[in-house]
Amino acid sequence: MRILKFGGSSVGTPQRISNVIDILKDYQNKGIKFGVVFSAFQTVTDSLISMSKKAVEKNISYTKDFDKLYQLHINSINFLIKRKDKVIFEIDNLFNELKEILHGVYLIQELTPRTLDYIMSFGERFSNTIISYAMNEREIESEFLDARQLVKTDETFGNAKVNFEKTNKNIVDYFSSHNKIQVITGFIGSTEKNETTTLGRGGSDYTASIFGAALDVEEIEIWTDVDGILTADPRKVADAYSLRAVTYEEAMELSHFGAKVIHPPTMKPALLKKIKIRIKNTFNPTHRGTLITERDEEIPFNIKGISSIDDISLLRITGSGMVGVAGIASRIFSSLAKEKINVILITQASSEHSVCLAVLPQFGLKAKKLIEDEFKWEIRDGMIDEVSVEKEMSIIAVVGEDMRNTPGISGKVFQTLGKNGINIIAIAQGSSELNISLVIHKNDLKKALNVLHNSLFLTQRKLLNLFVVGPGNVGSAFLKLLNERKEYLEKRNLANIKVIGLLNSKKMFFNSKGIDLNNWKNLLDSSNEVSDIELFISKIKSFQLPNSVLVDCTANQSVVKHYENILMNSISIVTPNKIANTLSYDKYLSIRDTAKKHNVQFKYGTNVCSALPVISTLNDIISNGDEIIKIEGIFSGTLSFIFNSLRENDSFSDVVKVAKEKGYTEPDPRDDLNGLDMARKLLILIRECGIKFELEEIKVEKLISEEAQKANTIDDFFIKLKNDDAKIIDLKRKAAQKNCVLSYIAKYGNGKASLSLVEIDKNHPFANLKDSENIVSFTTKNYWKNPLIIRGQGAGAEFTAVGILTDVLRISNYLS
Repeated sequence: MRILKFGGSSVGTPQRISNVIDILKDYQNKGIKFGVVFSAFQTVTDSLISMSKKAVEKNISYTKDFDKLYQLHINSINFLIKRKDKVIFEIDNLFNELKEILHGVYLIQELTPRTLDYIMSFGERFSNTIISYAMNEREIESEFLDARQLVKTDETFGNAKVNFEKTNKNIVDYFSSHNKIQVITGFIGSTEKNETTTLGRGGSDYTASIFGAALDVEEIEIWTDVDGILTADPRKVADAYSLRAVTYEEAMELSHFGAKVIHPPTMKPALLKKIKIRIKNTFNPTHRGTLITERDEEIPFNIKGISSIDDISLLRITGSGMVGVAGIASRIFSSLAKEKINVILITQASSEHSVCLAVLPQFGLKAKKLIEDEFKWEIRDGMIDEVSVEKEMSIIAVVGEDMRNTPGISGKVFQTLGKNGINIIAIAQGSSELNISLVIHKNDLKKALNVLHNSLFLTQRKLLNLFVVGPGNVGSAFLKLLNERKEYLEKRNLANIKVIGLLNSKKMFFNSKGIDLNNWKNLLDSSNEVSDIELFISKIKSFQLPNSVLVDCTANQSVVKHYENILMNSISIVTPNKIANTLSYDKYLSIRDTAKKHNVQFKYGTNVCSALPVISTLNDIISNGDEIIKIEGIFSGTLSFIFNSLRENDSFSDVVKVAKEKGYTEPDPRDDLNGLDMARKLLILIRECGIKFELEEIKVEKLISEEAQKANTIDDFFIKLKNDDAKIIDLKRKAAQKNCVLSYIAKYGNGKASLSLVEIDKNHPFANLKDSENIVSFTTKNYWKNPLIIRGQGAGAEFTAVGILTDVLRISNYLS
């Protein structure tokens, strides 16, 4: 046998009630024996309380509310029942009785807890009477059972305590002589004098548990409006999903910290009898729901849920006079208990110098005064400091019974929050290790819940939220590549990457659920939001998404000047933009220090040689204890392409134009031809070695005339560049006569750096590059006879996009 319970949301409308009867009909057809507990229709209990308060205050408008309540139930009867004379007769009698009681409250202006309990009992009596008739009309043979006949309680009206000895005997005796399906009123009982009582918050669930335990049923089913107990609040965590099973203790912990699916006292009778409780969804009846049981060894999760108390105040009591003094905690709790202030969380330093308490915000200042009154003499003598109150705080609870046997859970929780810039104010963990409770700032709550859920429950799908600035040649190539690789990355569990925001020079566009990368350009072009980098950054912050990454594909300083602000807000950065790394050395260090301080990543692997692993290899060399002696290379794809393509009779200016058309040059080719781009790359490599160096210290030989360099426009530049054709072709011809080739080479050694156009022998490693290939040579103490050489494609939007994606995946690995 099973006991089923349907709450107010399940019977909120006549159609929902009909759907519930469909579920019961299915159980009947399968031969499952059951009894069923119903709450009052949705909002009815609140309406009864409201009418009572209005009546006692002599507010005659309660009569209008009464009429609306009556009509609500008549509408349900009309929808559900064809032969309605008997049920309307019974409902009318109940409403007449209610009307007389409310009128009495109105006349004598008195509303005792006893009277209020009796008034509230009508909600369940209305609903169960109507549903019982509706079930019978649908050929589910049933009878109405007023739980007050069987559930005996004390006289604590409003939250009565059950006399289980008498109640259990009553239930067993009653069911032994009644074979029909029982439709049981939830929430209500009665005293030995047969006075109506209510069972308090979660009372209908409690009724189901009481009956289930008394009858030793195989399972108690609590039907609600969600698919069981979820890993987190779905209103805050979009990826929350239902758990297959939890233990009684885990369910109680989750309920205490805000999970509204089940109220802890509900479980007590079932827990004592070891009866399983299943949470099911009325609106998705085929879903298996969540089983609450002693244990299910097949469940693989160490952590069962993340819950929260959204708003608390944190009190901090500190002082040298607390150290080694017995009874401090007792005095604190006693002073609060006298005024019925509940302490939600407590944590004490082992030094005994400080104690932190969490209470509901409405009690924060009152609790402060009570504690200060208790310790007024110690405070006067300076032994204890004034109690501090921090408002706008939240508690997150990470719950799971297996955490006690799984090393590293706490570390993972703290590391995950730290890498997303969320500061932990206080920590509490019991010796049972069933629950880790963390106090954080309230404005970090949504982000904290999401990052923890992603880290602890979705570890196979590392979620990154990207915001892309500058979807031009490189940016659009990156978006195209990401779209092509997305399915592969998810399939291999490498990353789940969503692009949330886009910004170009004219427009910006956001979608918190992820932008369709097949249609991003149209979405951006048709957006109503005007481009504004400061507003764009502000929006990123406001989303509070976990693992946020800004991808800067611009080539100017418009975004670079905001880098530190972005990093300070725990947003990582990936960029091919070299400007940030080639500003002053102090700025170079400041950006890295900011990233380190806020536990985020600043990745720029494409700054030198596009997607070639130059910077990462150099970092490995340094971190392995090796020392750089000399750096040489051709790490401009543009210049490599130009000199590899240039034939003796070719026009130098025409080859430069082809390089620009192929996307090998910077937006302004002069940044390549004046050596600035290559100088920046050499500077970055020098600085990556830990050497303080500035851009102006690099001696640069310019390839083009001053006239071409100072041209007003790029078109004008190409016209004036023709004047340099003869000089470059002459140098090329002279080199060939010596069996050499021209190369523009960067060098660093002995504290000096230079870029110059040189003749090199055709057997030199740098002499045989093809197309836009780059090459870098590292001479180190370990590689001094045969330098370590990296060679390969070093330019092109598509290849740079590969390098950007590589850096994004490196951040994914860091955050996981």
